[in-house]
Amino acid sequence: MNINTRQTGGVTVLDIDGRIIGSESLALKNIIDGEIDSAEDGEVKMLLNMKHVRAMDSSGLGIVIAAYTSVQRKGGRIALLHVSGSINSLIVMSKLLTIFDRYDDEGEAIQSFQ
Repeated sequence: MNINTRQTGGVTVLDIDGRIIGSESLALKNIIDGEIDSAEDGEVKMLLNMKHVRAMDSSGLGIVIAAYTSVQRKGGRIALLHVSGSINSLIVMSKLLTIFDRYDDEGEAIQSFQ
């Protein structure tokens, strides 16, 4: 899995390319934890761009949920961008639809943090 981190409009965007499964998901966890730890309380604004994520399993979903919890504790917000059909189905089956804000347009997602 490759993860590119960039700043856009005060939002940390993580462009994820690959699969968020099993031990591969630990790389994502480490990057997310580092971003959260380095941010001030209330300043965590994170967008996970999942356009090039080919698969995600329950451990990957667990990483995303843990990130959501950690960001919430710091008074921040996390959202998902370009969630594909199979990943969206996993979120729906897990009854997490109401937890994650999901967007199909990056500009709209960035604007939602303002």
